[in-house]
Amino acid sequence: MNFNQLYTELFPRLVQMASAWIAREDAEDLVQDVLVKLWERRDGLSFIANIHTYASAAVRHKCQDYLKHQAYVREYRHGLWANLHLACELESPTRYVEYRELHDRVEKAVNQLPHRNRLVFMLSRYEDKSNAEIAQELGISVNTVECHMTKALSRLHSYLNVS
Repeated sequence: MNFNQLYTELFPRLVQMASAWIAREDAEDLVQDVLVKLWERRDGLSFIANIHTYASAAVRHKCQDYLKHQAYVREYRHGLWANLHLACELESPTRYVEYRELHDRVEKAVNQLPHRNRLVFMLSRYEDKSNAEIAQELGISVNTVECHMTKALSRLHSYLNVS
């Protein structure tokens, strides 16, 4: 079986399964990552009797990891925003309203980024990881991390109408 056959056969079913837990666009990215990793490790997976079952389990586990990571990021963001909120609240009611509006716009903009752009952006900006750390964690090159970051910042800039 070549990669195109594997992809064509498994991708739609796995995306449908993953979409039950996460957004479709994120599910597509996640499934694609799983299929690529399976293909890259195909020689070491010769003991697997049913690739469909194995791929389904891999996608399920990847979705669970993704959801855990999202919960961690939400908690981390909440802490950052809580500190900013306190600082603004002490200053004036007007500052607080401005802060809330900015917070909502930023959250909405970040959530609209494509999965990989959003993931790289959040690891960099919210978890303060270097491009090399992000590349190692995601199994991609530093150059790819930089490309995702550039696209994320460009989209955020455009969405937030920063001049």
